[in-house]
Order: sequence, then structure tokens, then C-alpha cells
Amino acid sequence: MSPKRACRVEQDLLGPVDVPAGALYGAQTQRALDNFPVRGQHTIGYYHALIRGLVHTKHAAALANRETGQIDKSTAGAILRACRDLLARDHYEDDFPVHHLHGGGGTSANMNANEVLANLAEELLGGKRGEYRRVHPNDHANLNQSTNDVYPTACHIAVISQWPALRQALDTLVGRFDTKADELQSQQRIARTCLQDAVAVGFGDLLGGYSTFLRRSAERIARTVEDLHVVPLGGTIVGRPEDVPPAYFQAIIPALRQVTGDSAYRRNETLFDAAQNLDDLVHVSHELDALARGLVKICQDLRLMNSGPETGLGEIALPAVQPGSSIMPGKVNPVIPEHVIQLCFRVMGLHLGCQTALDHGELDLNIWESTAVFGILDSMELLESAAGTLGDKCIRDMRVNVERNDRNVQTIIPLLTELAERHGYSRVSDVCKKAGGNLKRLRHLLEETFPE
Repeated sequence: MSPKRACRVEQDLLGPVDVPAGALYGAQTQRALDNFPVRGQHTIGYYHALIRGLVHTKHAAALANRETGQIDKSTAGAILRACRDLLARDHYEDDFPVHHLHGGGGTSANMNANEVLANLAEELLGGKRGEYRRVHPNDHANLNQSTNDVYPTACHIAVISQWPALRQALDTLVGRFDTKADELQSQQRIARTCLQDAVAVGFGDLLGGYSTFLRRSAERIARTVEDLHVVPLGGTIVGRPEDVPPAYFQAIIPALRQVTGDSAYRRNETLFDAAQNLDDLVHVSHELDALARGLVKICQDLRLMNSGPETGLGEIALPAVQPGSSIMPGKVNPVIPEHVIQLCFRVMGLHLGCQTALDHGELDLNIWESTAVFGILDSMELLESAAGTLGDKCIRDMRVNVERNDRNVQTIIPLLTELAERHGYSRVSDVCKKAGGNLKRLRHLLEETFPE
């Protein structure tokens, strides 16, 4: 039998709650732990960007409340010091243990942050954890705020802060493709449409198309992320500015700009719309989904061109990174593109959840930000890994089969296309009809009809 843990007793709306004696969180976080068992899944503390978004929002609120006289300087100062302490940390799992998909539209995440900040500030002012005599989670850390404006704001901050890592990974992958395109520009290959032979093009043309797609995708994602600088902070419950003092309402966005060091933050023009809809997050997810689908296409192309070694296309050789079979000696599979494809499949699934979160918001509030934001943060992490792995372990050391490609570009379709450009489509087509699908006879008829 395990020893009973040391606890303190806190009170909330529903009565007494046993909280671990040393915990920085309090009663409402403990209820969330009891109600939403984690069972090996992610907690909000796993998502450092989200925790930092919450702390930045609380930091801004404390500044605005101090500036407007809503909180005395001593209490505000302790909360501000607590915010700075949390932002300096690199580990949040212990203090923010709530399931990332908890019920209540982010209330448990918001209260987790309020309780941690209140307890840190309480200790700074000479009190003890769980007392809340000097600093209270609701009366001070959450003053003039609602989960309904704090949590969406924190979600926006989280996505904005995580985007640069993915952007850097995409830029690096673009560089890999560009380098390989320059290296292989003079090497021709047979293009294919509908999986049938088409015309001769350069490998640089194919790879340049990939890098252009990735650049365009990055720019589209960047635009949607930039739009997240529009936040509902000050809208409190459902978007009524009247629910906070006018001075605080005017001070909170400048305070957010100050604590984040980002002057682009601004308030939604219609706060009721902001409370009802999260299409701004869904737009980011949509672009991540489009990127994932494009990466799947690229990786499928690589698998096709690498197929073989004898009966496939065999036009490129991807780096051999591990044996490909437990029973067939010598078999090597294109495991890196296959890994990337599966990461992208996961992104596609997360986007479906994000879309569903948009259309399931009812009446005055959409409470499904957690599904959207954690789907986006996970997708960014997955795509960052996909881009880095594809570039480093596949594209950098990819080689082409010169003999196979040189032979392929001498096939019949490129020749027919060239002849049609010189002599007209109809005339060449008539020769094809006479051949009746016999390629040997077709070549003979072409030599007779177009002696050159």
C-alpha cells in the first residue's frame, strides 16, 4: 500500500479539495486532474508555447490593473515577478498538469495559471501556498479577465511563437531542394502525366517546382499566423467591453504589446464575433493541411522514382538508411519519405478536428479552442520534424540514375511531341493510327514519313 501523500485543504465553489501540499496549483486545477485523467496523454504543460501565452496574457493584465489602480502596487508587483519567474523556466509539466483537452472551454487552463501565479506571488509577499490571503487566483491574478478572452489570446500567442521554428525548417528544406536542383539541372528525365510518358525535362525543373510550392506554402502560413495578432483581450465573457473598467479596456492591449515585445497585437473590431468564432485559427490549420498534402505528393513522387531496383522506375536512388525486409536480403525501402507521409497524414487528421471545432461553436461562445490550438501546435511540430528529416536524410544525398534517365528521354512520346511541333499534330497522329499500337512499326513508319 502506497503511503498517503501530504495534502493541504483548499475551498472552492463546490467545497473542500485536497491538494498536494507542495503543489503550486490549487483547488480548481486539482478538480480538473480528478475529472480529466491524463492516462499518458499530453497535459497543457507539455505545450510550452501555450503556457507562455497564458503567462504573457496574465502579465499584461497585471500591468494594466496596476496602471489603472485596480490592484495595489505591492500585489501587482508580486504577480509580475511571478510571471517573470515562469517565463524564465524551461519545464512546465509539474505545475501545469491539466489534460490539454479538458472540458469547460479552457477554464481549467486559465485557473491553473491563476493558481500558480497566485501561489508564487503569495510566497513572495510572505504567505504560504494555498492561503491566498495576499494574492487570490480570481480576485487578483484573474482580475478584469475571463477565460473567454484570456484563453483565445493565449492560443494566438502560442501559435505565433511556435511558427518561426517551422518556418526555419521549411526554409532549410527549400534550400536543400534548390541546391539539388542546381546540381541536377543539366540531367534530363522523362516527365509523366497520368503516369504515362510525356516530354523530356530537367531534374532541376521538377525539384524547382517542389521548392516553389514550399516557398508559397510558407508565405501563406505566415499570412494566416500574422492575422492572429488580432486578439479578443478585454472582451471578457462574450464580448461586452462594459464588463471591465474603461481604463483597463484601453490599457490592456498596449500592455500586451509591451510584455510580448510585439507591437502588432491589436483588438478585434467586433468582440462578439471574436467570442463566437475561431475561423482565424482554422485558417492557419487549413494552410498547414495544404502544406502536408503537398509534402505527401512530393514524397510519393520520390517513392515512385526510387522504385525498383529492377522492375520499377529506378530513376533516382534515395539514401539507404536501414534494411528493408526481415526476410528478403538486399531489400531497401524508401523509409524516410514513408515516415514523412505518415507525419503528414496525422496533420490532415488534426485539421479535420480543427474544422469541426469551428462549426460546433454554439450561440455566443465557441468553447473548442483547445481542439484547434493543440491541433495546430502539434501540426507545426509534426511538419517541422517532417521538413527537417526529409531534407537531411533524403534530399541532401539523393542521387540520379544517369543511364536510366538518358535512356528514358529517348522513348517514343518525346519524339512524337517533337515531330508534332514540326509537322503538325494531325499528320503525326495519322502515322500513329497506322502503327496500331505496335511501337516497333511506329518507329519504322516515322522514319519513312519524316526522313531527317
